[in-house]
Amino acid sequence: MDADSRTILIDDDVPGQAVLRVSDAVLIQEILAIDERMGRTTRKLEADFSKVETKIHRFPRGLRGIGGDGGRYIAPSVVAIGPYHHGAPRLQEMEEVKLAAAYHLCRSAGRSTVEAYERVRSVAGAARGCYDAADPTVEGVGEADFAAMMFLDGCFLLQYMVDGDDAAPVLRNRMTLSTGPSIQKDIFLLENQVPWLVLDTLAEFMSVDVHRFVRYMGAKFFPAGKAKPENGRRRMPCGCTGGRATKAADRSRGGRGAGGTEHQYKPPHLLGLLRFTQVGSMPEDMVNYTAFPLSLSSSAVELAEIGVVPTPSTEPWFGDVRVRRCRLFGQLLLSPVFLSEVTACWLVNMAALEASTAGASRQSDGFLVSSYLSVLAMLVDRKEDVHELRRRRLLHGALSNKQALGFFKGLGQHLRFGGRYFGALEEIDSYKRHRSLRIAAYKFVYNNYRFIAAFLSVTGVLIGIFKTLLSLKRHC
Repeated sequence: MDADSRTILIDDDVPGQAVLRVSDAVLIQEILAIDERMGRTTRKLEADFSKVETKIHRFPRGLRGIGGDGGRYIAPSVVAIGPYHHGAPRLQEMEEVKLAAAYHLCRSAGRSTVEAYERVRSVAGAARGCYDAADPTVEGVGEADFAAMMFLDGCFLLQYMVDGDDAAPVLRNRMTLSTGPSIQKDIFLLENQVPWLVLDTLAEFMSVDVHRFVRYMGAKFFPAGKAKPENGRRRMPCGCTGGRATKAADRSRGGRGAGGTEHQYKPPHLLGLLRFTQVGSMPEDMVNYTAFPLSLSSSAVELAEIGVVPTPSTEPWFGDVRVRRCRLFGQLLLSPVFLSEVTACWLVNMAALEASTAGASRQSDGFLVSSYLSVLAMLVDRKEDVHELRRRRLLHGALSNKQALGFFKGLGQHLRFGGRYFGALEEIDSYKRHRSLRIAAYKFVYNNYRFIAAFLSVTGVLIGIFKTLLSLKRHC
């Protein structure tokens, strides 16, 4: 048999049989071709994944169930930022406003359009690489049109950040007064972002404090998020210029957490910066916490029955989830949250961002906001549970109990459980195992407190009557 071939010999005398000869060279070529495709594809995927934290992602398909009715938490309702929703007919009215915003921003900053545009054009190639090149909405945009899009969208965002009472009336009307909170919601959508380098390039010579703006927007998550303007400080479009919530946010940025300080962190876009302002100062030991997956759950009412009281956390970061054992009972510490249509949208998109960038860090699974939301979703089974969270001052906002229940139950069906979520379950389980006798006594009192209160009341009356009779007897 030749060295380059193998031969399978079959008896020719048997009808229907023949000599089958297969070339080893052909087989090797097939294997090498497959191996080459495997290697090429693997290198491409690894190269793409190395940039996953700087990419602007589409909303994950597996999470679209949390996108709200009609995808209202996914697609913008007023303004398109970036190429993914650019050209949508319902968003065209704001394209004119972008031109006016860029015109006003350049002139108020004392910069020419040529200077500002050239700065953006110099980074447009790198900015384009932050989007999915295979996406039809990106492929169909020429280089010149893409650079113009980045320039106008970047200027629009910066103008919105500095817009105040002294802004051009037409801009103030079209960008804040007539749109309500819609723009606030739109500019933090996962699919509606421009790369940070575009904003950073423009903000370098236009004196816009993007970090400060995002901190104040992030203050809306806190119960005291609606703060009053301070004397001598320019009002932001979001209406937040101070107050307890924003001061807590300012304190959080001063600490060094898992992501370092705020100005050391290079966000991929505004949504990434918003998430960092909330969880970036969380201590590393909490961020990197690992726990064994558990299939346990407890509602707010069930926790109350065993003496674990949901309690507002006073930590400056958002998304705190811990169990603290007190001398008699326990506390489930949770960051209080102000839940509105805007903040609900932001929470959904921060969870979608975590899912899109999961695995980028070896130290943490990255599901910090997702874990916090998963714990809240676990606690809420009925409207009574929502009421309990409100009573405990953990949940605030204008959403009704029914709306809040629907929001959290929708999240619970789709979110990825992170390490902090399993850590909370582990701590609850440990509390149950180590305080079983105390829990049994507390649960009996909790479930029968009305009967016990009535019994004690009747007993008190009887004791009073007995004492009166005894006193009368002594005087007889």
